Amino acid sequence: VVLASTPDLQCGFSRDLFVAWCGNAKNSIILTNRTSPGTLARWLIDNPQDHVVRLEIKRRVKLEGAELDEYIKRKQEKEQEEARIKDEQARKEKEEMESSDESDIEMDTEDLYGGRPKGKHDLMIKSQGKARTGFFKQAKKSYPMFPYVEDKMKTDEYGEIIRPEDYVIADGPSTEEEMKDVETKDQDETLQDITEVPTKCISSTVTLDINAKVQFIDFEGRSDGKSIKKYLAQIKPKQLILIHGPEETTLSLGDFCQNSGFVEGSVYCPNIGDVIDATTERHIYQVRLRDHLVSSLMFSKARDMELAWVDGQLDIPPVEEEDEEAEEEAEETEEGNKKKKDKLNTSLPTLEGLPANLVPAHTAVFINEPKLSDFKIVLISAGVQCEFAGGVLVCNNQVAVRRDAAGKMKLEGTLCEDYFKIRELLYQQYAIV
Repeated sequence: VVLASTPDLQCGFSRDLFVAWCGNAKNSIILTNRTSPGTLARWLIDNPQDHVVRLEIKRRVKLEGAELDEYIKRKQEKEQEEARIKDEQARKEKEEMESSDESDIEMDTEDLYGGRPKGKHDLMIKSQGKARTGFFKQAKKSYPMFPYVEDKMKTDEYGEIIRPEDYVIADGPSTEEEMKDVETKDQDETLQDITEVPTKCISSTVTLDINAKVQFIDFEGRSDGKSIKKYLAQIKPKQLILIHGPEETTLSLGDFCQNSGFVEGSVYCPNIGDVIDATTERHIYQVRLRDHLVSSLMFSKARDMELAWVDGQLDIPPVEEEDEEAEEEAEETEEGNKKKKDKLNTSLPTLEGLPANLVPAHTAVFINEPKLSDFKIVLISAGVQCEFAGGVLVCNNQVAVRRDAAGKMKLEGTLCEDYFKIRELLYQQYAIV
């Protein structure tokens, strides 16, 4: 069993093994994931019935004969050129250092003689220069006996400049053992030069018969069509947008979702660059309310808003067509703006109240579900002793308030004064419409 690390079989040892083993019927080739189109592994997956394949084989071979001689010759020329450039740079650096030393010597000589020409004698005489004046004794100056120029030590930001040639040890072995070591080292370098033979890459096209068994076992974790349909049926999305797939597959899945009925809203299959309106609040409309309808509403406060149940019928006014030129003239004046606003208000649908005999009955709707922790504070402020026991709020050891599996509040206990008091406090936490 050989595990190949290159799944597309385009290069490396996996391709070499395929070329060597594909002709033997006893071998089996297992592909574990779909690679990119155009690769050998993808071709084997997409064409399981084809048993002949043309491949471009690329190999790296050693240079031999005239090619090897030409390579060695060019390499030697390159090394000689690099050595020549290196020697020239070293020579230029040495000349620059010597010229700088000479200039420093000349400057020091001028400073020594005070910038004046030499006299008749070479010795330094104390009387040379100005005579000593002043009341206090001056420090003695020490003069060299003969003219002497001190070499300046060249320094940089890291200290004194080191010349490597000053510390070079003379080459050449001093003992027979060192001579043997040098000869052995030279032989090793020669062998190394011989073993490091340059290579080149060649390519050839071959036709291979695929007699081995080729299988595709999906281990890449991608979902097939059956799995995706199963997941969507369990999720039951309100709206669905299908992207990043082939056009045929996307349309097929979109048709299935629309016909199956488990998607409540719309199913979109946009193309690249398409803009879709996936707004969820599509059942909100703007209407006008009659005054008598507003006065008959009973509002219930829920946090920062007030809610009321409305039973009515819509009165949609007909659309009036006017001359466009007249509209443009009217828009230019203030009266035209007022008329435009009035027209906009009259164009909105009007909600009118129903007669009392036509109003349908409806069950009470409890809005603003309270939390048990908040309800506990309300009970304590009302003088009811309560505490949590296993997620249940126990009140005066007679009434229990808890949530069921569906998240609804439940009140349990004996029918006593505390029960009705706690129920009334619980109702007050809701907005009932």
